[in-house]
Amino acid sequence: MPGNHLWKGMASQRRRRRKRRGSFSSLLLILGVLSLIGIQADNHKHVIQFTTVGTGSSLLDHFVVDFLDDVQVFSYNKYNQQLLAKQAWISQALGAKFIAKTRQKLVEHEKSFLWFLKKLMQNETKHDVNRTVQIFVLCEIERNSHIGNEIQIAVDGQDFCLLDEEMGNWIALMPEAQSFKPILTSTLWTTQREHYMQEYCINTMKKILQHSSIKKNVPPEVTVSHYESMDGITTLSCSATGFYPSSILLHWQKREEIIVAGKESSSGILPNADSTFYQRITIELPPEDTGTDYDCVVDHIELGTPKAYPVRVKYPKKRSWMVTLAILGVVILVLSCVASFIMWKKMKTGYSIHECVTLEDIQLDLQGH
Repeated sequence: MPGNHLWKGMASQRRRRRKRRGSFSSLLLILGVLSLIGIQADNHKHVIQFTTVGTGSSLLDHFVVDFLDDVQVFSYNKYNQQLLAKQAWISQALGAKFIAKTRQKLVEHEKSFLWFLKKLMQNETKHDVNRTVQIFVLCEIERNSHIGNEIQIAVDGQDFCLLDEEMGNWIALMPEAQSFKPILTSTLWTTQREHYMQEYCINTMKKILQHSSIKKNVPPEVTVSHYESMDGITTLSCSATGFYPSSILLHWQKREEIIVAGKESSSGILPNADSTFYQRITIELPPEDTGTDYDCVVDHIELGTPKAYPVRVKYPKKRSWMVTLAILGVVILVLSCVASFIMWKKMKTGYSIHECVTLEDIQLDLQGH
């Protein structure tokens, strides 16, 4: 999806701006646990992403993508000006009147984005340069109660301004954003924003969730592998795929102790084509560590309690040379027995014990019998 990498970066920057205490590793663990607890407590989030590309005089592109709990719900673009639901039952749950009203609002948004571009570029000498404006809107509920909103605006991939809901004001993150603050903080715009968040972000989410779950929970399929390179470095890999919701915790442990050493890496939580998710973690061990007694521990709501998946270490076949020697020994023994038997026969039939028994003698004697 276009712009998805930007939204991940913006979310990361939002998190960095918040005040935190404690070590980074402890914070990651706490955030993961809270995320899992949030899912178990019927925590849901609704995200609406607006992306516009244009100049001060026209819009070249304008599209909207709507997500509920990481699953796409709606899409809209300026070319067909239609609000398209990913599944028919979603439109039925919201009703034709609400769909038509929302579509009309999105058409009107095109004029608002064009106004934004004009004001943004009013002091620029080149008015035909394309600029990209993106708006990230998020609302979140827990146990059907509203617990928070976020609005952030980006221009050309850089944070422009954001709404600090706790402080109740807009924060300008670029110098150009200062001129927009009087409008954003005005009573009229504040009232419209609050109405929009309630009707189109929160109420839409609640209506869909009351009709049906957007997607059933699915447990992860976990695969653990062990690889030893030529230089003696052992790498352990643990992948979890096909799970939903996206909240999951993966970590390594050895003899039930959490691993904090080693070169660890993670793919992060990535989407699959079927709206499920994937994550892979690896750890590189020192040469003296063969990777035995390691487990990949996976914590997901559908597993109930955290589950440990052991590493199966496959040792090379060290006894293959012994098998080869055994076979060779049997062959030598058989030949020795044959040679002894022939020598005994020849001695019995008049051959001198000092005569040399050749391979030809053995072959001829065997043919004679």
